Amino acid sequence: MTTIRRFPFVSHATSTATRVLIQARGGTLIPRGAGASFWFRPLGTTLSEVPVEDLELGTIFTVTTVDRQEVSVQAALTVRIANPEAAARRMDFSVAPVTGEWNGRPLQQLHDRIAELARQYATRACASLTLEAVLESGLVTMREAIAEGIAAETNLREAGIDVVGIRVVAVRPDDEIERALQNKVREAIHAESDRATYDRRAQAVDRERAIKENELNNRTELARREAELVELSGANERRRTEQELERDELRTRAVVANKKLGVDARVDEIVRVAEAENTALATRLEEYRGADLPALLAAIAPDVLAALPSVESLTITPDMLAGALGKVLEQAR
Repeated sequence: MTTIRRFPFVSHATSTATRVLIQARGGTLIPRGAGASFWFRPLGTTLSEVPVEDLELGTIFTVTTVDRQEVSVQAALTVRIANPEAAARRMDFSVAPVTGEWNGRPLQQLHDRIAELARQYATRACASLTLEAVLESGLVTMREAIAEGIAAETNLREAGIDVVGIRVVAVRPDDEIERALQNKVREAIHAESDRATYDRRAQAVDRERAIKENELNNRTELARREAELVELSGANERRRTEQELERDELRTRAVVANKKLGVDARVDEIVRVAEAENTALATRLEEYRGADLPALLAAIAPDVLAALPSVESLTITPDMLAGALGKVLEQAR
């Protein structure tokens, strides 16, 4: 807002750095610039204050789709007055010389003008689209349609007004349609959640079945290995028994063979001894056959004495000696 100080016959005006003061005097516009400070005579002078900062203008309007559905569009536009002198000529930015406030509502007028243009181009773009298409890509479609339409507006350029930013914040259908779509989305989300739950359960069942199958396979494999172990242990025991039997048999055969060898050796020894005794006896008999009686008695005396029992003392009479010698001689014959 312009600050005006009144003095006798003259006044002093001061503006801020974001406002441009334009002095109209005698049908001539004299731009004073932003943040200007100057003296003027109230009589015959008109002041206009034009903002040069970026103005944020928000608007909400309703458009209709090709399938006769109403859609609410919320947009925000950033407007800048690039040519304050041209804007002052096209719109009423005049201020009261006493208070420094605008005489009218120029910003509301500018807002209505820009909002009506945005609504016009959004309506034109939405008229050929279905509700589903508008809800799916309405933000981009509306923004592009509004930007192209405003860029082609020569009246705004001639008025020194530039639209430097366009944002479509929301595109929403009627409340009932929105609730229906929300219910549809909720049902789809619930269905997806149920499918996810069923999938998790199915996966859990599959995992449990896989675990049980794995346990069964492990038990089967363990039983098979135990059977192989039992069979192998039986075969080893049988082989061990067979080896022990073979070893016992070999030991028995060796003992029998040793005994047989001992018996054979004993028999051979007895045979050899018997043969030697027979040979010696035959030799002695052969010797006895050609010997005389005294020599014969002398030769057999040791044998006779050996055959007799042990006698501590013996008394021999001539009669006994004669009878004994007679018996010996008879046997010798």
